Amino acid sequence: MNNLQVHSSSFQDRGIRLILALIAISMLAPVVARADDTAPAMPPAENLQMAENAALPGAIEIEGDSLQLRMDRQMRAIGNAVIRKEGQQVTGDDIRYDIQNDELQVDGNAVITAGQTTIKGPLLRMRLSENIGEMRDVTIEFKSSQPPPSNQDSSPLLNDQAILLSDPKRYMEDNQSYSTQKTTSSFDNIRATAKQVLFEGQNIKRLKNASYTSCAANVDDWYIKTNNLELNDYTRTGEATNAFVEFKGVPILYTPWMSFSYNNQRKSGLLAPLWGSTSRSGFELLTPYYINIRPDMDATIATRFLSKRGVQLQGEFRYLDEDYSGINNLEYLDKDSLTGQTRFYAKLSHLQRFSDHWSGGYNLEKVSDDTYFSEMATRIQATSRVNLQQGAFLNYNSEHLTFNGVVQRYQNLDNVSYVYQRLPQLTLTYNDEWKGFKTQTGAQYVNFQAMDEMINAPSGSRLSLYPSVAYPMKNAYGYITPKVGVQTTQYSLNNNIPLGYSQEYNQLSRTLPIMSLDSGLYFDRETSLFDTTYTHTLEPRAYYVYIPYRDQSKLPIFDTSLNTLNQNSIFYENQFSGDDRWNNANQMTVAVTSRLIDSETGIERLSGTLGQRFYFEDQKVSLPNSTNSTRKSSDILAGFTARLSSRLNLDTFWQYDPDRGNMERNNYLLRYNPEPGKSFSFGYRYTANVLEQFDTSAQWPLGAGWYGISRLNYSIRDGNAVQFLGGLEYDAGCWQARAVMQRVQTATANANYAMFFQLELGGLTSIGANPLNVIKRNIPSYMRTYDIPAIYRDQNSQ
Repeated sequence: MNNLQVHSSSFQDRGIRLILALIAISMLAPVVARADDTAPAMPPAENLQMAENAALPGAIEIEGDSLQLRMDRQMRAIGNAVIRKEGQQVTGDDIRYDIQNDELQVDGNAVITAGQTTIKGPLLRMRLSENIGEMRDVTIEFKSSQPPPSNQDSSPLLNDQAILLSDPKRYMEDNQSYSTQKTTSSFDNIRATAKQVLFEGQNIKRLKNASYTSCAANVDDWYIKTNNLELNDYTRTGEATNAFVEFKGVPILYTPWMSFSYNNQRKSGLLAPLWGSTSRSGFELLTPYYINIRPDMDATIATRFLSKRGVQLQGEFRYLDEDYSGINNLEYLDKDSLTGQTRFYAKLSHLQRFSDHWSGGYNLEKVSDDTYFSEMATRIQATSRVNLQQGAFLNYNSEHLTFNGVVQRYQNLDNVSYVYQRLPQLTLTYNDEWKGFKTQTGAQYVNFQAMDEMINAPSGSRLSLYPSVAYPMKNAYGYITPKVGVQTTQYSLNNNIPLGYSQEYNQLSRTLPIMSLDSGLYFDRETSLFDTTYTHTLEPRAYYVYIPYRDQSKLPIFDTSLNTLNQNSIFYENQFSGDDRWNNANQMTVAVTSRLIDSETGIERLSGTLGQRFYFEDQKVSLPNSTNSTRKSSDILAGFTARLSSRLNLDTFWQYDPDRGNMERNNYLLRYNPEPGKSFSFGYRYTANVLEQFDTSAQWPLGAGWYGISRLNYSIRDGNAVQFLGGLEYDAGCWQARAVMQRVQTATANANYAMFFQLELGGLTSIGANPLNVIKRNIPSYMRTYDIPAIYRDQNSQ
């Protein structure tokens, strides 16, 4: 019998399924099929289960409404036909498989399913074991799954969920990793069409005259159209030649070659160019190329064309290991067309862990000229910088001992805000506990060197030592902690004579005994408000400090300033930062805090603090060019915090001068964040005779996929805007568009204006100037539209 035909009625309309264990050395072994009258006496379901269990690696499984076999040569399934092999399934109306020649032919509604990829077409011809063949008039759908977890993915240095092609500027500049919470986005499903697809092995597919998009079915807003597209299922990457990016039927970008990942993985290749405009540099175009050296190392090189200045070269090199990491940046403009000078910026940073206790690193930063940031950068953080650090550090940490060694130099950019260089600074701290006593010893040596521009400024070394011992006594209703210590400072100066003293004052010292007593009580009761049970607390605190007076007017000022009075600094021993000045003190700080804590959740809903410091002696220590205070009490400080819900927060602070009856300072900050993609904040700051500003920012859905974003920092005192940002975003599901305008007030020049326009296509590529970094810095609660959970995006698309 050369032909065997079996119909589905033999198995009660469940279809016929044959499993062929095809092993290379037995490809020509005869195939045996039993008709219904010769089948073993067992239930059909058990028969099929046995067949399923018989599947071996390399086996082929075929089924259909009707099955025709030519012994050891061919098999044919007709009607609901299916053939499976090693995770790959092919379905169609009529499937023919030539066993001897390993040729598969599918006629009518051919569908290949492998993993998350589905390929459809009218006909299929393929050599099944080698996955070599072709289909015509094809559609392909596959999902862009998340990359597998790895040590590199957990690092903020190299981690970025977005495909690099979509946002190279964010990838290059922003070390913050975005939330890993999975959200349903439209480009989770990617689809392509082609006149022809050639299967070139197990993982390679070559599409001819193809279109590629991440838009949902029946949404054809954008496509990549190419005459040749190669998809690699193993690396989950694609390469296209002669490719056009077409948006709304209009070609907007052409490239002779492009490479991309469809699985959120880093990949070497050209990144999408970025363009924009600033008032100081004109039109600019950034063209970056990304180099994925290995999973823990990468680089980016770019050219930045500035219409008013010329072509700038940029480079970045990053690396990450279990014990070290680093990032190096370089920007170089050979000859600025406006200034005629060579301009550059360099930043090198490295972190190293030598052992469980020792670590170190360096941070080196330099620019060619004082106005580099104000004229070449668009970030307010960069344009406002006036001192660039060039330093290295070494740290040691153990249970009781910590050590920090620092060498710091600075480049000053504003010719005003000079700072001392530390060459070096060595800090040692030792903590221990013995029979309830807590001891702490702090020691620091610093060699301060004045910048060249600091004419007649003294330089020299300072050695500080502060051992102390405290005995905390705590119980459920309160605590009391007495503490005693001795602060000693020794100066060895090189140029202290210009201060008006003789040579002998180059060697100076100061020793101060310090005593303090910190105490507090804790009262609480259960109360009910709006049908909710709360724990209401009352927490009074008293803090006494005694430090005798020592004349310190001959001591230089290296790194010391007056602390801003606030709810924390009012409890400091020393009202000065740094060791060049220690105030005399015979004073008591009293404060009371009350809280309202949700008994069920433990969330602190309301909190208020009121405090004031009282002086029993006049304050006699001050900074140069300032006067001593004879007040008997400090300003009254008050703060109030309300967590009215998980969505609405209010923080306030007041500083009131009771002697003059003036409000010296007050701050208000209201934050409202009802859901992802909705945020609003309003802040007000006032400092008497210094500033009065309000600061507001928002991201808010406007409906139909539109979002508004804004930030305004306005000086009421000066009558102008310190910062302004405003823009619109549109979320179409598989693409987003952003338009943002920013005004940047610089510290070394006049304001700079920048415009950003960006079209982002389904996480694959972006065109225009990237405003995401600017937006996130100005609106801390901002969330990119495709990071917003689908339920909220869908609500705004209505």
